[in-house]
Amino acid sequence: MASTSAFEHGDFGNFKQLSSFDIKYAPVKIGKWRSEKTGLSVVVGSYEAPITNGHFAIASEIFDDTGRPHTLEHLVFMGSKKYPFKGVLDHLANRAGSNGTNAWTANDHTAYTIATAGTEGFLKMLPSRSPFGLADLVYVDHILHPTITDADYVTEVHHINGQGEDAGVVYSEMQARENTAGDLMSLDAQRRLYPESSAYRSETGGLLSALRVLSAQQIRDYHKTYYVPHNLCLVIDGAVPLPDLFKVLNEEVEPMILETLTPPTAWKRPFVETSTSNPLTIPTSTTKVIEFMEEDESMGDININWLGPPPMDYGANLALSLINKYLTHSATAPLQKAFVEIAKPYCTGISFYAEDRVNKNELSCYISDVPMKHLDTMRDLFMDKLKTIVQEGKIDMDKMGLLIRRDKRKLLNGMETGISSTLADAAIGDFLYGDMQGKDLPDAFEDLRDYDVISKYTEKDWISILDKYYVSQPCLTTIGKPSASLSAKIEQDEKDRIAQRKADLGEDKLKAYQKALDAAKEESDRPPPEKMISDFPLTDPKSLTWVPVETAINNAQGDAVRSDQGEVQKHIDQDGSDLPYQTHFSHVKSNFVTVTALFDTIAVPAELRPYFSIFQNSLFASSVKRDGKILSHEEVVDQLDDFTISQNTYFTFRGRFSEVLVVEMKVEKAEYEKAIGWIKDLMTGLIFAKDRLEVIVAKMLQELPYEKRDGARVADAYLYSLAYDNAKSTSESCSLLNMLEFIPATAQALKETPDEVIKKLEGVRQCLLDPSVMRVSVRGDILGLPEPRSALGRSFLPVKAAPLTKISTAKDTLSALGEKPAKKCIIVPMPAIEGSYSAHYAKGVAGWDHPDLPALTLAIAVLNASESYLWKAVRGSGLAYGASVSASAETGLTSYSVYRSPNAKQAYDEARKVLVGLVDGSVELEQNIVDGARSSLTYSYARGSETVGAAASTAYLDEVLKGVGKDQNKKMLETFPSITLDQIRNVIKLYLLPIFSSDTSICAVTVSSGKADEVEQGFKDLGFETERRSLPAMAEESESGSESGSESGSESE
Repeated sequence: MASTSAFEHGDFGNFKQLSSFDIKYAPVKIGKWRSEKTGLSVVVGSYEAPITNGHFAIASEIFDDTGRPHTLEHLVFMGSKKYPFKGVLDHLANRAGSNGTNAWTANDHTAYTIATAGTEGFLKMLPSRSPFGLADLVYVDHILHPTITDADYVTEVHHINGQGEDAGVVYSEMQARENTAGDLMSLDAQRRLYPESSAYRSETGGLLSALRVLSAQQIRDYHKTYYVPHNLCLVIDGAVPLPDLFKVLNEEVEPMILETLTPPTAWKRPFVETSTSNPLTIPTSTTKVIEFMEEDESMGDININWLGPPPMDYGANLALSLINKYLTHSATAPLQKAFVEIAKPYCTGISFYAEDRVNKNELSCYISDVPMKHLDTMRDLFMDKLKTIVQEGKIDMDKMGLLIRRDKRKLLNGMETGISSTLADAAIGDFLYGDMQGKDLPDAFEDLRDYDVISKYTEKDWISILDKYYVSQPCLTTIGKPSASLSAKIEQDEKDRIAQRKADLGEDKLKAYQKALDAAKEESDRPPPEKMISDFPLTDPKSLTWVPVETAINNAQGDAVRSDQGEVQKHIDQDGSDLPYQTHFSHVKSNFVTVTALFDTIAVPAELRPYFSIFQNSLFASSVKRDGKILSHEEVVDQLDDFTISQNTYFTFRGRFSEVLVVEMKVEKAEYEKAIGWIKDLMTGLIFAKDRLEVIVAKMLQELPYEKRDGARVADAYLYSLAYDNAKSTSESCSLLNMLEFIPATAQALKETPDEVIKKLEGVRQCLLDPSVMRVSVRGDILGLPEPRSALGRSFLPVKAAPLTKISTAKDTLSALGEKPAKKCIIVPMPAIEGSYSAHYAKGVAGWDHPDLPALTLAIAVLNASESYLWKAVRGSGLAYGASVSASAETGLTSYSVYRSPNAKQAYDEARKVLVGLVDGSVELEQNIVDGARSSLTYSYARGSETVGAAASTAYLDEVLKGVGKDQNKKMLETFPSITLDQIRNVIKLYLLPIFSSDTSICAVTVSSGKADEVEQGFKDLGFETERRSLPAMAEESESGSESGSESGSESE
C-alpha cells in the first residue's frame, strides 16, 4: 500500500497532482494526477488487498450505429504496434498473475480492465523489457497503438463465410442481443429521448445492418480521433506503490506516447464540449409499443424515462436514489404494495435506475412481467399512484429514516466487499463529466456528509423531489410486447436475405469469401515469437499477501473438525458451554458479522422437495410469531431492514454443496445476538397463511415467462434434468423446469386445497429443525464480540445434541445418466433467441483429495485461457462468443459449454478437434501457455479470498465443508509447478475428451427455431440420441389484477 507520505509527495515527474484525500469511511487514500506533457490522467485508490485492479477508460462518443466503440474494444486485443500478434496481451497478462484482460463498451465510455494477484505483476503489464531490448509497454500500447488489421477485422468483427452467412465475434454477439426485449426497448427510448445531435441515441454495440457494411478503415479513423492520451484515464486500485507506478509512467509510458503524439487541434472533450451537451428536454409525455420475439405472449415489460439531476450533483442523486428505494425497496414499499404484493399482481418487479449523462442524468423505471391485459393501462396506474402520493403529501418518515440508516450501512459494507468497482465507477464518472482540474472527485466520496444533510429533509422535501423528477415533468414510456409472429417473421426475413445474397453472389464469389476468410484466419493466428512470451517473468505465488483469517470450532457430538487453535479458539472456549450443534468461527478484520445457518436437505421426502422454493420466498416476507406476539409480514420486513445489511436464503455455499439450504444475515457487530434471535424466530415462528402464500406464489408464477427466455439458463436446466434425480435432489426439484409445472399447480391448489399446501410447508420446516442436519458459521470480527458462543446458546434454535450427519454432495443426487453419461441430447427450439447455446457433461474426478485434481485444474486453465486453445478454435473462428470446459470435484463431472453460437454443434466439433490434437500430439501443448495458465491460477485463488468476507467464507468452506484444511488454496498453488505436460495430456484424455464423444457424454442445446433442424441433425450425425423438447406457455388468468387490490396492497392477516 502506498504510504501517506507518497500521496503528500504531490507531483511525480510529468504528472501533476490534481487532488489527494482520504475516504472518511474506509481505509482508502485517493489521488488524481494528469501529465502536463501528454494529458494522460491517473487515479489511484490505495488500500491493502491481495489483488491490484486496473480500469483504463476512454470517453468513446459516437453519432451513428456502426458500433465502432464496441468493435474497437475487440480489436484492441488483437495486437499492438510493438506486440503485433493476436493474443500476446492475454498471454502476458496470464504470466503476470491475471486471468486475462477484459473490457466493456457503455453508452459513453469504453473501459479496459485487468486484475493481478499482487502489484508486481500489474506493474509488469504497464512496462516490460522486450527481447529486442526496447523499453516497451503492453496494455497501454495495445490501447493507444492497436494494429487494427484487415485480417483481424474479418475474424473478430464481421465476415461472410462460404455459405453466404454473416459471422464474426462482434456480429454474433450483437445478433444474440439485437432483438431481445431489453435491447429493443432501450434503443427505442434512446432514439426518442435524444436528438440526432446527441451521441446518446446511438447503439454503441453496433446494429447488424451497420456492422455488415462497416470497414476496418472506419474503425482506424475512429481510433485516431478518440484513442488519444488526453482522452484516457488509468484508474488503479490496491496496494499500489506510487513511486514505482510513476517511475513506470514517466520513464516508459510517457516516452512511448510522445514518440507518436500529435498535439490536439480543435479538440473537444467528448460529451461535455460537443453537440451532445446541448440542453435537453422532454416536451411532452408519449408512449410507444415495441414488439419483441417470444412464443409465450402472456407477459410484457414497460420502461419509463425522465430527466434527472446533473451527474456531479452527488447530493441530489443520492436523495433521488433514496426516494426510489422508498417507493420500491421491499414488500412494504408503496409501489410494491400497490402492484406486486397482491394476489393477482400487475407486475413482478418495479426497479428505478439512473445513468450519468452530461447535463441531466437519464432516469428509468423498469416494470417487469406485466400481464398482457394490463400492458396498455399499467403506465397510467403507475403514474396515478405517484400523483396520489404527491397530492396527499404523505411520506412515512420513520421508514425513510430506516432506509437512510440501512443505506449508510450498505455503503460501509460495500467498501469491504466491492471496493474496486466503487472506486472505478466514481473515477470514470468524474473523468467523463467532472471538473478537469479534479475539483469534483472528492465530492464523489462525501457520502456521509450527504447522508447527514439528507437525514434532515422534511416530508415536504421528499414530496418535492418526487414531484419534481417523476410527477410534474413529462416522461417517455416504452411498452415491450411479446410476439410469436415476429419471431417467425424475423427468421423468415433472415433466411430470405441469405438466400438472396447467395443467389446474387453465385458459387464462385462464395468460394472467394471462404478463401478470404481462411486467409484472414491464417494471418490473424500467426504465433508470436516464443521469447516474447517466455522472457516475461511469471508471478511468484509466495509474493502474495493473503487476507489473514483465524478460525475456531465448536464441534457437534462426535465431530472432530480442527481449527487454528489460537487466540480465537481461546476466546470461544472461555465463553459459555459447548453448543449442541457444530459452529465454526472465522475471524477477520471487519465492521460486520455474518451469521449463517446451513441445513442439509438430502434426507427430505421427495414430495416435500419442490416446496422449498416457496419456503425460500416466504422466509423473510411472511408473518412471524415472535416473543409471543404475531408480527405482520410488513412488520417483519421493516424490522429486518432496520438492522441488517442483508438477509438471504439460497441453496449452495460458495457455489458448492447444492443440497444445503443457507439462511444468512449480515449485521453490524453490535447486532450479532439480535440476528441470531431473528434466524431462530423465522425458522420456528414463520406463519404460513393462505392469503400471503397466494401473493408469494402469484409473483413466482408471473416471473416464469421471463426466466424461460434465457437460452443459456434453459440449456443448463435441461442438462441438469438429465444428470440429477428429482427424487434425490431438493435443489433440482426447485429448478426452472420443475417450477414451470409446480408453481401453476400450487397456485391452483391454494385456491382449492390450501391446507394441503400449508401442511407440506410445515413438513419442510420440521425437516430443517433436525440438529443432525444443522451447521452454523459465524464470520467477522470474532474477537470483537464479547460473547460469540454464549449468545448462540441463549438465542439460537433450542435443540438437543445429536451426532452430525455427514454433509451431502451433489454426487449423491446424480441420476443413472449422471452416474454414467451417454448418448442423450435434448434439443430445445426457442423463438426468443437467435443462435444457440449448449451444455455437456461427462465423467470426471470425484473428491477434493483426488490425485488427478491438480493436473485437471491446470489443464482446464490451459484450455480456457484467453487466446488459448478453445478461444482460438471457437471464439477466434467466430463460432461462438464463448466456450469453456470445467470440472466439479463435488459431482465428479466435467463439462463443456457454448455461449451465443450461430451453431453450437460446429463449436462442439472444433473444440473436439483441438482436444484430440492435444492428446495425440498433432496440436502442440505449449509450455508458455501452461506457464501462463499456472500463473493465472494464482490470481484465481487470490480473487477467491480477495475481501475479508470472501477470505472468511473460503476458510469455512475448506476447513469444515470440504474438510481439506484452511490453507488448501496455497497448497494447490504449490503443486502446479511440478505438473508435467504429459500429466496434462493424460487428464485431458481421461476426463475432458470423453465430453466430445456421444458414447460418454450427455448434452442439452437451446437453439432458434429456424436452426433447430440443422443443429439437431448435426448431433444425430455424431451418434447422439436426440429428443426435441418445448417449454410450456404460461396461461394468463383473465381475472388477474383487481383495481381494489392495486390500491389496498396486501391482504389483512
